[in-house]
Amino acid sequence: MGAMGEKRGPILVIDDDPDLCDILARTLRHDGWEVVTASDGMRAIRAFELNRPAMLFVDLMMPHLDGEELLRVLGAPRPPVVLITASIRREEVAKRFGIEDTLEKPFDIEAVKALANKYLS
Repeated sequence: MGAMGEKRGPILVIDDDPDLCDILARTLRHDGWEVVTASDGMRAIRAFELNRPAMLFVDLMMPHLDGEELLRVLGAPRPPVVLITASIRREEVAKRFGIEDTLEKPFDIEAVKALANKYLS
């Protein structure tokens, strides 16, 4: 936590579903996190460069540049990443990129909050 009990961030949420991005952003902001969203991998690269996030929630299946390609572009080291996807490949991709946590869609919003606190508190 930062000064005066404020949580740090920002957290970058990357998903092509605008409703899911909105739900995640509102939930994390309600818990005190600064949140930036991107609707695809190309926008995520720009948001990453501008905001230098402390953590990423990344969907695997997106237009223009999917989550797996985004992770290749970002390279390492990078902030903690949580994959959020319905893809059956999530565990395979997580292992390849050294990602510890994944969330299968649909997921419990409490799990998102717990993961933000795990990595950033």
